[in-house]
Amino acid sequence: MATTRAKKSPPKSPPKSPPKKPAAVRTPAPQPPAPRPSAALPRELAERAKAQHAAKQSRLAERAHAAVAHIRERQTDIAANMVDIGLSLVKLKADGMAEALGRTGFAEVCEKDLRMAVSTANGLIAIATKMPRAMVTALGAERARAVLELVEATPEDDTAADVLHAKLALPSGRTLDVAQATAKDIREAARELRDAQAAPTEKRSRGFTATPAEKRSFTALAKQLTERGHTGAKLVATRDGKGAKVRFDVRLSELDAFIADLRAARRG
Repeated sequence: MATTRAKKSPPKSPPKSPPKKPAAVRTPAPQPPAPRPSAALPRELAERAKAQHAAKQSRLAERAHAAVAHIRERQTDIAANMVDIGLSLVKLKADGMAEALGRTGFAEVCEKDLRMAVSTANGLIAIATKMPRAMVTALGAERARAVLELVEATPEDDTAADVLHAKLALPSGRTLDVAQATAKDIREAARELRDAQAAPTEKRSRGFTATPAEKRSFTALAKQLTERGHTGAKLVATRDGKGAKVRFDVRLSELDAFIADLRAARRG
């Protein structure tokens, strides 16, 4: 007898799950603003920085003072050496010294043996012979030269000591305290005095005087001689109608060199 098979029903599909909701986007909670750095340093840091700066400035000042003292000491040495060199140059200018070295004169000794301009040599001689050593070392090289230049510019027959301790009334109306003046101020005063002496006047007055042309000629000559180391030239006014005279103060041992320099100065 045939057996009737029951039909199997198709498998049921699993129930569909409901659609998932999209995940919610979380917005971060607002953060409090970060504290701003203080504009001024804390008091402790400020005081520390100030102390460090003061210490640095103190160290720098100490080094600077030491450098100034060292330079001043060496400046004194330079001035003293100038005097020593000037005195030795005086010996070399003595009669027969240049010839003993096989030279024709003092100028050749300076050029070939000392490698020094004769004008420089004569300037050192002027300082060594016309200014005391103590004055030169106290003034220093530059101021000593300037004071000597001022001595030569004054109309009076002054010494370096006279000028150094004077308060000079200048043609411009200002007063120069020479002892307190710088080398630059002293040189400017000397120039002012020279210019005033060379200034032309309207006419020759009665008595002792010099014409404007004579003063200009003398100023040019004196400048040339000063550049060659010869100082002490003086313009001497006369009233004999024959013109002014020029007076030179020259050592006998320096006469030959002076004559050669005078000729060169006249040639300009």
